[in-house]
Amino acid sequence: MRVYNVRFGDAILLTVPDEDEHGAAKNLHVLIDIGNALAREGGRDDVFEPIFKDILAILGDEPLDLYIMTHEHMDHVQGLMYGKARLQLSLKAKEVWMTASSAPDYYDRFENAKKQKLTMLALYDDVARFFAARPAAPPPPAIEALLALNNPQASRDCVDHIAAIGPRAPLYIHREAALHGRNPFRRAHVRLLAPEEDTSVYYGRLAPHTLGPLDPETTDVGMAAGELAPPAGVSAADFANLIRFRSHGMSSNLLQIDKAANNTSVVLELEWQGWVLLLPGDAEEKSWEIMERKGLLRPAHFLKVSHHGSINGSPAQLYNKVLPEEAPDGRSRTAVVSTFDGSYPGVPDTATLAALGNRATLYDTRNLPPGGYFDFEFGADGSSASSSNPR
Repeated sequence: MRVYNVRFGDAILLTVPDEDEHGAAKNLHVLIDIGNALAREGGRDDVFEPIFKDILAILGDEPLDLYIMTHEHMDHVQGLMYGKARLQLSLKAKEVWMTASSAPDYYDRFENAKKQKLTMLALYDDVARFFAARPAAPPPPAIEALLALNNPQASRDCVDHIAAIGPRAPLYIHREAALHGRNPFRRAHVRLLAPEEDTSVYYGRLAPHTLGPLDPETTDVGMAAGELAPPAGVSAADFANLIRFRSHGMSSNLLQIDKAANNTSVVLELEWQGWVLLLPGDAEEKSWEIMERKGLLRPAHFLKVSHHGSINGSPAQLYNKVLPEEAPDGRSRTAVVSTFDGSYPGVPDTATLAALGNRATLYDTRNLPPGGYFDFEFGADGSSASSSNPR
C-alpha cells in the first residue's frame, strides 16, 4: 500500500498479488481517490505531477485494474481531471467503482435524499452568493474551506471525468451492491461496509436559515466586514449578536452539507492472507454508527484514518471494534493519516491522533514532503514492513 502526501486530500495505491482469469499470478493495481481541494497551502496542485509520474511508472503501459472514488468531495476527486487538463498525464482503469449517490439517476430514484440534497444545495448557493456580493469582505477561512470542498459544479465536472476513465459505465456501489462480474480480486476478499444506498439517513438538522435574498444591484458590495454598523434604532450589542448568529448559521449548515457528503463515503475492507485492511474514505459519526449497529465492524491490522484525522471521523466505535485495546493476534497494527495543518476547521484533531497512536503505529503524511509517500508491505507469512520515500 502506497499512501501519497497530496497535502489536504487522499491518494492511495494498492498493489495486490492475485491471479488472472487463467490462474496465472499477477499484481492488481488499485487507486483509491486522488485529489486536494483548498485554495490555501493544503490545496496546492503542484503536488500532483510527481505522484502521477510515479503511478504511471508502476503501471507501465497498462491501465489500473480498479479505480475507486470514495465520495464527491474535491479533496478526493479533482486529481484525475487536473492531471489530464494541466499535466497531459492521464490514468485509465479497467474497472471504476464510485459511491452510489454519484450516479446520474440517483436522485430520481431516492426522493427523500433528493429533497434533502436540494435543500442543502440551496443553502450552499445562498452562502456563496452572500460572499460573492461582498468581494471586499471575503469569507472567514473555515467557511472558505467548506465552500471549496463542497462546490457542487466543480465536483460534478471531476466526477464526470472519473466516470469516463474506464471502458464501460462505472459500478455505483453501496453496502449491498453486487460486485459479481465487476470485481477484479480473486485471491483477496472485498467487503463493502458503507454507505447505505439511501443516503437520506446521513442528513443532519440544519440551523435556522439566517440569510435573506441578496440583490447585487442594491447590495453595498464595497462594505468591509469591519465597517458593519447597526441600523438606526438597533443597539450595537443586539446587532453584534445577530452577526454572530448569522455566521454560526452559515458554518453550521455548511458543516452539515460537508458531513452528509463525507458519510456517503465508500468504506472498503480488503482481506488478504489474513491481513485486514480498512479504508473508510471520510466516513463520519453517522456512518460509523450504522456500521456498528449492523455488526459490520471487526478488528483491522491497517486503518486509513478517516476524514484526515478529525474527531468526527474516529468515534468510539472505531477504537472499540476496529482497533480494540487488546490486539486479537500477533500481527502488527498500523494507521496512516493523510492531512495538512490549517486547511479545515478542527482537522487534524491532536487528541484523536494521540488515541489512535496508542492502539496502532501511526504514520502522518505531514512528516513527508509534498509528493512523497509511505509504503506499507504485508507479507503472506504474517510479517510487515514500512518505509518512506521523499521522492
